[in-house]
Amino acid sequence: MLLNQFMFWMMVTEALICLILSLPFGQRLSYAVISFLMRYFGKDSPANTVATIILALVSILFISDVTTLYKHHSSEEVLGDGMRIRLLTAQRDMYITGFCLFLFLLLRLVYITLATNIHLEKSLEAMTKQAEGAAAGYKVLLAENASLKKQTEKFHELLDGEEGDEKKKKKIDALARLVQENAELEEEVKNLAEKLEKAHEQVGVVTKQAEGQSSAFMKLMDEKNEVDKQLETTKSQEEKLKRQHEEITKLTEERDSLKAQIQDYDFMFAEAKKKAE
Repeated sequence: MLLNQFMFWMMVTEALICLILSLPFGQRLSYAVISFLMRYFGKDSPANTVATIILALVSILFISDVTTLYKHHSSEEVLGDGMRIRLLTAQRDMYITGFCLFLFLLLRLVYITLATNIHLEKSLEAMTKQAEGAAAGYKVLLAENASLKKQTEKFHELLDGEEGDEKKKKKIDALARLVQENAELEEEVKNLAEKLEKAHEQVGVVTKQAEGQSSAFMKLMDEKNEVDKQLETTKSQEEKLKRQHEEITKLTEERDSLKAQIQDYDFMFAEAKKKAE
């Protein structure tokens, strides 16, 4: 019973997968799923072994159902109700297992074809990149070959225009010197280009350092301005404190003088009271 339910739901899932693959957006999804399976599940993976085991199990069930149906149809005996029910269940199981086996083989074939297609596309991309690189190198070589041909033609024209072996030898020696000097000059140019690149790199480093130092200097200037402002505020506060201190001293002096006057007045009033008494 459980096996029949498993086969039925397996058939339903396979039919749904086939339906999704037939839809337009199912192709991208199938490519993504198959690339994921190719990346993480290879030929020797446990998923592949499980798939082969399921295929073998479904094929065995299909063969067993076909054999049972063949036995019942080949026999000429009158079938009872129980045997008819068994025959109907065998037919149902045969249809389910056969359709499930067909869909499984179809999906396996689709998986293999899409996997090979993805592999071929990747190899094609790699080959196109290699071909583009080779074409670029071939173009460079053709340009160098053309320049060398032009130089050799010029050399031959110069040599053919002169007469006499001695003059030709002199001309060849001069050309050899020129070629050697040209090679030396090319090496010097390469060295100068390398030095120029190094100088540019050093200039870039120096400019970065200068930018960093300028930013640090600007920060220091801002801090200095803030400190100057704080000093000005502190000076103004100190001046205010000095003024307040002077005012306080004046007030204390006035208070002391007033106290002395009050004491004198008290003494005078006390003597006047004594005389009056």
